[in-house]
Amino acid sequence: MMRLENLLSCTLIVNSIFTGICGYDDYNIIAENVEKLLDNFESYTYPTNNEFFFESNEKTADSTCEEKEYDFIIVGTGTAGGVLVNRLTEEEDFTVLALEAGDEPPQLSDMLAVSIYLHRTPYNWGYNTTAQKNMCLGSRDNKCAYPRGKMLGGSSSINFGMYVRGHRQNFDHWASLGNPGWSYADVLPYFKKAEHATFDNADRDYHGFDGPQKISVPEDTPLLTEALMKAHIELGKNETDYNGKEQDGVARLQFFLDKNIRASSNHAFIKPVKNRRNLEISVNSYVTKILINGNTAFGVQYLKNGKECTAKASKEVILSAGAINSPQLLMLSGIGPKEELAKHGIELIADLPVGKYLQDHQFFPGIFYRPKREFYHNSILENVKLWTENKRPLTPSMGQQIVSFWNFLGLEGTVPEIELFFFGPPLISYHLAAILGYTDEYIESFKTLNPYSDINVNIELLHPLSEGSVTLNSKDPRDFPLIDPNYFSDPKGVDLELMYEGVKVALKLNETEAFKSLGLELISIPYPTCDSKFEKMSKPWWFCALKTLSSTLFHPISTTRMGPNPETSVVNSKLKVHGIQNLRVVDAGVMPDHISGHPNAVTVMIAEKISDEIKVDHLGPPKRK
Repeated sequence: MMRLENLLSCTLIVNSIFTGICGYDDYNIIAENVEKLLDNFESYTYPTNNEFFFESNEKTADSTCEEKEYDFIIVGTGTAGGVLVNRLTEEEDFTVLALEAGDEPPQLSDMLAVSIYLHRTPYNWGYNTTAQKNMCLGSRDNKCAYPRGKMLGGSSSINFGMYVRGHRQNFDHWASLGNPGWSYADVLPYFKKAEHATFDNADRDYHGFDGPQKISVPEDTPLLTEALMKAHIELGKNETDYNGKEQDGVARLQFFLDKNIRASSNHAFIKPVKNRRNLEISVNSYVTKILINGNTAFGVQYLKNGKECTAKASKEVILSAGAINSPQLLMLSGIGPKEELAKHGIELIADLPVGKYLQDHQFFPGIFYRPKREFYHNSILENVKLWTENKRPLTPSMGQQIVSFWNFLGLEGTVPEIELFFFGPPLISYHLAAILGYTDEYIESFKTLNPYSDINVNIELLHPLSEGSVTLNSKDPRDFPLIDPNYFSDPKGVDLELMYEGVKVALKLNETEAFKSLGLELISIPYPTCDSKFEKMSKPWWFCALKTLSSTLFHPISTTRMGPNPETSVVNSKLKVHGIQNLRVVDAGVMPDHISGHPNAVTVMIAEKISDEIKVDHLGPPKRK
């Protein structure tokens, strides 16, 4: 298979110079470092709590933290926090402190092709779900791995990098729920404001060309990408720009990609402004409590180098810690469901449904096709040279190819319930199974794949009816939160049926002339827990497979959702926490319902929009030029 060093060494080589290949002596040094990385990947043990932040060492034992006051404190510098850092410090009169629990991103995060390997490093918080009854059954202890980025850029520095906004009606639906200002017409300008589209034929009515965040489409894999496109057209899909006028159809994937470099929030928004005089960024700073006097937030407590520090905000505290960590911090600070806080002996400040209504996209990576030829069976140097020229196979994550959208229920016009996207080649084979937390027997199943030929059809459920929760383990911030997505729990079983509809579409690809012309044939890996119980390829067998290998696509939302009613929402349409002054939440948790896309693009838009709202609140409407 494609060994980890084949990927990671490429990154180390090119990140040292970006314009060419280093010499033989340097290569030997890099190879040694790669072996260490490989050892780390194979043996890395996830943390089980946040004890690390409470520890000090000889280098930090004498360190102190000075209590200072800023206009704004931003908790978390991930997808949303990075945007806020940039946009708020545009105003020279604003002073901003940004607190990040992680560190600077590793150079490896620049290359999308290695993004999934970062899941097994300290740059991931290391969360798991609670044991699931209806999904993750092929995972260790029935718990799905739940990666969250812990570094500047947050999850935008660790994810697959796909740029998928969603359907226009998703946002009109948000507005209809009592959230004025969030219709598609309202949010489109903010998608465009952040974006710098670099791909051909981008529609100016729907894309931006002057924003800080580059969006690109990698070159085709010869023969394969076109065959996938033609196969979908045979099945009735039109070629489309899914972030343009019409989402329904099939398209080449758009990525957060600046030539060959991941265009994370750190790359696009933070790096260009790190030297602004009105900005202070503090890494390795874990916020444990929001300071609230009466009903007004005025600062935060955080740990840095094992020391407890305090910072004050004269204008606002803004939580951008993500859909898992923001609700945890709110509850630790006394804002949450009164029964949950009472259970842990936390004094109640505001009774709000924090952590409830968790929605998440799950995906099924268990359908494979094999052509009669291999792709990118190159040496390390050959692949590196291609990467420096912005070419495959190392520019996209997981060798991704195209994306298509499918509506089965006929609800809300063309709003899709299922997305198909394709991994490989090169496919990372059993490493994918290991990183997703599968059991040893399913890791063995993935070893039957050929990484240089096989492609993986992924089925994503876009609008799950199942809801879960984020709750506290205890009132001690050392403890990880409890994440229970409650997958496949909807009473009528609609979620599972829709995933099966996606399976049937993936199988129909096998009947197309495009697949036959390239010799693509359906292959089956062993499903030990299903093969002995059900007829292979029958509907009950597929239901078993879906429950066994489906995993999170790392898209949690709605744990601090927006709405007008404090009984069913946490923030209002301005993302201000109900009943608490000077406190906002700006991250994916505020989305009131899931989108037909991937939350990273939408979270950037949300932060762009709220940055303007904050400026208006504190400076008044902008003066006309």
